[in-house]
Order: sequence, then C-alpha cells, then structure tokens
Amino acid sequence: MTIALSIAGVVLLMWITGWWRVVLSPFRISASRMDMSRLGLRVSSENAGRVSGILSSFAGGFNAMITGPRWSSWQSFCDSLPMLYRPFAHEGAAMGFVPRSFLGARPEVFEDRVVKPRPEMRYLYYVGLGFWSGMRDHSPSRIARMVSGLDPLHGTLCYDGYGFKHGFFDYLRDPGVVAKFEALEGYGTNAAYQGLGRAFWFLFMDDHAALIEHISGLGDRGRDVAGGLGLAAVFVNPDRLEVARQLGMKLPAQWHDDFHLGLCFGLKARSLTDGEMFEQGLERLEQGVGEAVRAGVRECDRIELQVRADGAVDGYRRWRSLVAQWMAGHIVYPLARVTSPAHETTSNAAVVR
Repeated sequence: MTIALSIAGVVLLMWITGWWRVVLSPFRISASRMDMSRLGLRVSSENAGRVSGILSSFAGGFNAMITGPRWSSWQSFCDSLPMLYRPFAHEGAAMGFVPRSFLGARPEVFEDRVVKPRPEMRYLYYVGLGFWSGMRDHSPSRIARMVSGLDPLHGTLCYDGYGFKHGFFDYLRDPGVVAKFEALEGYGTNAAYQGLGRAFWFLFMDDHAALIEHISGLGDRGRDVAGGLGLAAVFVNPDRLEVARQLGMKLPAQWHDDFHLGLCFGLKARSLTDGEMFEQGLERLEQGVGEAVRAGVRECDRIELQVRADGAVDGYRRWRSLVAQWMAGHIVYPLARVTSPAHETTSNAAVVR
C-alpha cells in the first residue's frame, strides 16, 4: 500500500508540475533528422550556417513545446534565440501545439493561448499548425474543419504549412506528392503550392537552374510556387535583400508578379516579427529600394484592413490579389523603386485567381 501511495504521489506531482511531459521525449525532432545533407538541400557553404540555424531553431521550438513542463518553457526557448532565428522557433512550437494539448487542441484554444499573446508571430503560428497537419497527413476535410475555426484571413496559412511539409520532407523522394494539394478546399490548394515554393527555396537554394526546372514542371501552379519562393527568399535573408532581388532577375517573366508579391508578404512578416532587424536592413539599402519596401508593406497593411472591413469571405485570396495588383502598378520589379505616389489605392474590382 505504501509503495502504491508513493507511486500515486509521484504521478500526481509530475502531473501538477508538468514534468510528466518527459514521456513525449521520444517524439522530439532529432538533430540528425534536420541534417542538410540527409535532407538533400542544395545549399552552398556560404548559406550553410544560416540554414542549419533555421533548422535547429525550428526543431528546438517544437521540442520545447511538447516536452517543456510549463507553458512558458517554449516561449523562453524561442525568446533566447537571435532575432534572425526566433520566428522559425515559434513556427516549430506551433507545430507542437496539437501533441502537447491532446484533446484540448481546438482552434479557439490555439487562437487564445498561442496567437493572441504574441500577435507579431501570428503568420508563423498558423503555418506551424498546418505543418502538423502535413506531418500527420490529415485529410482535406479535417484541415478544412480546423481552418474554419481560425482567423478568417490568416487561418488559410495552415494550408501553406501543409504544403511546406510535403515539399520539404517528401518532394525529392516523390514529386507526385503535390497531387495531394488538388483535393484541398478552395484557395487552400493555392496556399499549399505557396508553401511548396517556400520548401523549394530550401531544397534548391543554390541551384537556380534546378529551381526553375522544378517550378516549370508544375505548369500554371508555378505561379503560386513562385509566390512562396519570394516570401522565403526575403524572410530567410532580411539582412540580405539583394539575394532575393538577384534571384528575381533570373526568373521567367510569367512568375514576376507572384514572386514580387511573395517579396512583399515576406517583408511584411519580418517587419512584424523583428522590427529592429527590419529597420536595420532597410538602412543598408539604396534609397529607391528602401522606399519600395516601405510602400509595399504599408499597402499590404492597408489592404488587409480593407479586406477585413469588407468581410473576410475568401479574404486571403482577395488580400493577395489586391496587393499583387497594386505592386504591379506602383513598384518596379523586383522592389527597385516606387513608380507612382504610394498613397494611391487599388480598385476592389481586381480579378482574383
């Protein structure tokens, strides 16, 4: 009886303190799984350190979320990282929300406990939640149910995370995995291909010929892929915008508008997650480029508010379409300079894809 009571006491103590989460340790992402060579990433020595830091930060955020005894454990880990890597840790932590929460992993709980306290990381959180759906290979209907309970504008980013997972971990082994995206609901298919574009940035970072070849093989879906590619290129390099701009000059003209849009959304996301680094990056740019970046981010904000005010039905698609239209008419590709007054607005009559 004494032994049984002692065991029960230990179990109760572990439950109260949160230390029971040690049982989830076998599900941690190991460093070997995030090895660049094992993953087949075509990354040069110049970029290897940065990419390695991103991968380890993402894995660390996930591990801290599922095994940390306190809710603050994962937050403390993320905040301990340099600003360049911090958003990726938050993305990984969001992926771990479901296994940490078990039956309490409801969309409204995710919004309340993860997104609202740190709104500057909101884009990363929705992407990370979708990444989990990709890891578990959830059905289109299950993902749609989850998204329907999230923010009507940003929740669509879950599909982006779903596409990124399948692109990053599965595409090189089985390019046909992209067929899964066609079964997703509404604009979810487009968003998944945008996530694939972010994955392509890592897979073919320093092999631009292969990058263009693989995007070309996706036909018209290549436009969405180019959008994700542009976002990743600047989000990974907020201090080296020239990397993304140089890549943009190599891409076929039919992808320019989407890649340009991705640049704008990536910079918008970075301006939220780490404003100080964002501003420091702008100070190093030539005047015309800096003005183009600021104008694009301001317009992204303005149109987001407009879409929310109009009603967020199909809001993510409309948001992207209206920003793309504005970019095409006001910013010289790729983020070279502003061509007309930045306060000019775009029409609600834009045609969306």
